[in-house]
Amino acid sequence: MTRSLSLLLMLFTLKTVAQTGESDWDAYVLDMKGKPVSIVVDLSLASRAPMKDRTMALVVRTKLQQPRPDGQPAGTEIPRLDSLEEDIVNRLSKATGAVYAGRFTQRGIREFCFYALDSVGYSEALFAAFAGYPGYEWLGKGVADKPWSNYFDMLYPAPDQLERMRYRRQSDALRQSGDALERPRPVEHQLRFKTRVARDQFLRLPGMGDFSIIDLPELPEERTEFPFSIKMQSLGIPDYRYIDQVVMSLRIKALELKGKYEGWYCDTLR
Repeated sequence: MTRSLSLLLMLFTLKTVAQTGESDWDAYVLDMKGKPVSIVVDLSLASRAPMKDRTMALVVRTKLQQPRPDGQPAGTEIPRLDSLEEDIVNRLSKATGAVYAGRFTQRGIREFCFYALDSVGYSEALFAAFAGYPGYEWLGKGVADKPWSNYFDMLYPAPDQLERMRYRRQSDALRQSGDALERPRPVEHQLRFKTRVARDQFLRLPGMGDFSIIDLPELPEERTEFPFSIKMQSLGIPDYRYIDQVVMSLRIKALELKGKYEGWYCDTLR
């Protein structure tokens, strides 16, 4: 299964997860020794973590009953896993005030991570949750985690992945507005560099001939650290493949020259 399809399947499961108005759930897939690791995470917690009143990580692990060869759940098992997840979230929240941070799935194992003041009452809540799902073996533990290492090290995306998720959300917004993402259109990109030399080096990189330059604006160097800009465009369909192959490539090339990729824009086609 492709990463994009896996992502769409995981985003679908988010509908069943209890959320608050402050939550910002997203999903992504990593490759770990040739096997996918699918991660679902509440990104909004990063701005509030670590929480002083939630220093205990409650970790719950269960085995999939119908794992695919790549270790991810088969489609027929997903509805039951969604229901189990919702039950775990609701019961732990009521019993301990736990905040659900996210989960990851790999090699036939799914692991959920919560944060609470302490572990009092969590085992009873888990026994009650899993009682309605015979056949699912599970382990639960409470671990002191004042810096929220489980969240930041295991769930929260790395900078590149976080940017990829942000750019994909733009693509999702186009589709949600009625754009089928089937027709090419001009896609505009903006980048900024610290020096004119770095900007010129970027424009000479292989593949830059595929883009047309719209503008090369410059700001006074005393006003910004990145005064040398590029506005350019190319024809493309801004779907996930375009994000991965074009947008992320531009971002990486800019970073290598100590510049930054500021984003992309295009019109909606209906």
